[in-house]
Parts: sequence; C-alpha cells; structure tokens
Amino acid sequence: MHNYNVDHKYKFQTRIGNWFEEWELDETKKKDYLKNRQNGQLASIVKDQKTHFSLRLASLTFPQDQFIHFGFHIMLQNLKTQGFLSIDIQEKLKIPEEAYNVTTATTTQPTVRSVFVVVPYTKEPNFFGDDLLHYGQHFRILANPRISNNKNFYLHSLPQTPTRCAKISRKQEVCAIENDVFNTVWKLEHSDPKIRFEMEGQPIRINDIVLVKHSFTQHWLASDDIIYQNDFGREREVFVHSYQCLNKTQNLIAEKEGRTTIDIPLRNQEPQNLWKFVVANKSSEQFDESVMDDNRNVKNLMIRVKQQITSKGAYGLRGLAKIFFEMDINNNGIVEYEDFKWGLRNFGLNLSEDETKMIFSTFDKNNNSKIEFNEFLDAFRQQMSDKRLYFVQRAYASIEQRAGKVTLDAMGRTINVKEHPDVLKGYKTERQVFQEFLSNWNKAQPDKVISFQEFGEFYQDVSSSILQDETFEAILKKSWNL
Repeated sequence: MHNYNVDHKYKFQTRIGNWFEEWELDETKKKDYLKNRQNGQLASIVKDQKTHFSLRLASLTFPQDQFIHFGFHIMLQNLKTQGFLSIDIQEKLKIPEEAYNVTTATTTQPTVRSVFVVVPYTKEPNFFGDDLLHYGQHFRILANPRISNNKNFYLHSLPQTPTRCAKISRKQEVCAIENDVFNTVWKLEHSDPKIRFEMEGQPIRINDIVLVKHSFTQHWLASDDIIYQNDFGREREVFVHSYQCLNKTQNLIAEKEGRTTIDIPLRNQEPQNLWKFVVANKSSEQFDESVMDDNRNVKNLMIRVKQQITSKGAYGLRGLAKIFFEMDINNNGIVEYEDFKWGLRNFGLNLSEDETKMIFSTFDKNNNSKIEFNEFLDAFRQQMSDKRLYFVQRAYASIEQRAGKVTLDAMGRTINVKEHPDVLKGYKTERQVFQEFLSNWNKAQPDKVISFQEFGEFYQDVSSSILQDETFEAILKKSWNL
C-alpha cells in the first residue's frame, strides 16, 4: 500500500496501470469534503452544533413546597468551585460503554448540559411511601434527556483503578453513562456531622447543604480547583473523593481504603464535598423544553437567541448592543438587514439565513428593510427587581462620593477588580475583568459625566444576563466595595 505520509514516488501525471492514482485520490477527497460540508457532516460543523445545543436554555422545576421531589429538574452547585455539575457531550470516554465526561462549570442560567433530573432507584421498594427525596435514600441523577436524543445517561462512578480514574487528579472517576447498573446509585447525607444521624430518613429541604455519597464505594462526590480545559473553556474536574478534617485517629488507614469506621460520621467535610440544589426562583423559569428545539415560530426562535446571548456571560447583551451602536454611523438607532445579519454573526449567534430573516421581519414593521435595534434589544432586557436596583443605586452613590462625579475615568480608578467573583475563582485575570468592563461602555470621552440613567441602563443589560440575585449582588458589592 502506498504511504501518503512521505514524498510521492510518482507525480500525479505518472500513469499507473490505466488511471492516475494521486490525482484520483485528491479528487475523491475533494468530493467527500464538499459532500460532507453540504450535508453539515464536517467534524468542525458537528462539533459547533453540539456545543451550541449543549448551551441551550433548559427548564428548572418551580417548587410548590420547601422539599426536593423525585422528577425535579435541578442544578447541583459545588461550594468549593461555585460551579455547576455539567456534562460534556463532546468528550466521549474511551471505554466500551457510551459515557461522557462531567465537570463543574460557571453559568449564568440553566442549560441543557447543567440541568439534571432527580429520579428514584426503582430496583428497591420505596419505604417512605411518597415522592420526596430523603436522607439515606437511594436515587439516581439523570442527565437532561435533550442532550442525548432522549437516551438515559446517569451520573456514574466506580472503584479507582490504574486504567479507570479521573484524568488529572487520578482520583475516582465520575462520568455520565447509559448503563443501568448499581454504580449509578447515590444517596444524600447532611453536611453537619452533629445532626447527620438524626437527619437520616428526613426529607431533603431545597436549601440544605448536602453530601452526595456514591452508594457502591461509600465516598462523596467532589470537585476542586483543578483546571479541566475542554470545548467550553476552563472548567473544574469532578471526581469521587472524601475530603475530611484529618484529626488524629488510628482509623485513618481503614478510611483511606474505603472502610467505614466509627470516626467517619463525626468528621467535618471540606467544601470540595459540599453541594446545594438550585431550582427555579420564578414560575417563568419552568417551561416546556420542547419549544427550545422548535424554530418554526419566532417566539421559540427568540427564546433560543436569548439563551445564546446570555451564554456569553454577564456582558452578553451589552456586547451585542455595542456592535449595533458601532454600526450606527448616522446615530439614528436604525440598522438595515445586512448590518443586522452580520452584527449577529460577528457576535457569534448561530442562526441560519431563514431564521435571521424571520426575526428581522418581526421588527420591520414598515417593511422597508430597516429596524430600530434598541427595539430588538428591548425584547431581551428585563426590568431589575427592587433589590437589584438598590445595589445599583448604592454603587452609583459610592462612585460619586469618592470621585466627585461619575465618569468612565472615575470608574476606572475606583473599580476593585481584585475582589471580582471571576478573579477570585480564577476564571479571569484582573486585567481581563478591567478591560471587559471598560470596553462595554459606549463612551468616546473618558471624562464625560455618566448620568444615573445611563449607569442604570448599563447594569440593566448586565442584570438581564444573570439569573441569580446572589451573583448580581456579588459583582456589584465586590466591584464597588459596597
């Protein structure tokens, strides 16, 4: 067989038998490439499609009481990394079963990859006789079925071996797997060792801080500040490992081997093992997810666009607004279709030509191929709650008090990027946070006074991209030393 990794023995003009071997091979490769590109089957296209699909908006359950029920769509947040448990459908593990890697990732909203379903373990009877999840009760954590064409992928782990372990830390591996085995069964324990025994059998409250124990190996689910680089960025590795306070004891060797000792229930756990449930704060956050994959009407399409905008981070909507402002050379707030199309593409929105036209025609009320881009942006802006507005008012007053007047230059001198949540978690450098903040202000003159209305509109755009009040408040408090 000819080795194509070395210099050709024959030039393509050289006839071998009755055909030109090299020329025929190149033509075949070209035809295959064009066919795959036309059918959307190129590896790069498939990869981008999977990434965008994984980041689509997903529904959380809006609770009717204070307890976790089976069937709840939830997110699991780790207290050490502050990231959310997420499945990476791009990274398939090299094992006989179909399985995918799991990490903790920062996100401003629930996505297909970060929302899981609490399901019962049906191979044993439910002694509690209700649909509540209880401490010590076996259950499973099911990945959102949308991520895998309605296949059932469960959170899975198995004993650590030299060939099956976490990629970086080499601890006990965690993945999402389709197999229906006992290694996909978990149970919850209370985080406080003083009341852990008393809480056994009690229903799980939504605000409880919990330990997620792997039923087979009797160790806890964990995540640490171990950088795991994948197609979604810098995320944190997830594995099974018990982080406990190392008080002096003769039972440490037995505990390291996974055996239960009398000391274990009395030990405090480190933040790597601590998790909390996240559910919907508002009824509007629970919805029919089928609309997210149906682009036959503009309403569903706009929901998908909003999800893509907010997936860009806190400055997602502000960044799109900046692109349109820069296109508006006449300062009249109007963009034509071609500018609108390329503005969305430059921002990174994954829309087809027909989808872009559908959105544009919705806002083109005069049918003159022009729209007011602020009207389009207003469709994604949300009114700030009184609580969020209070912190915006405090931030503006704080800058004004320290600098005398609020300008871009004054904000650049007073902002505290060292305490920004993204810097503290290691996701961005101080310089990146500082430059990102300044670049999203549409101000040519650094010394021009910024009114409270302008300041409020800026943070309204930021607020629209952030789901949790705690995250929004933390950004303002840390940035402006409130």
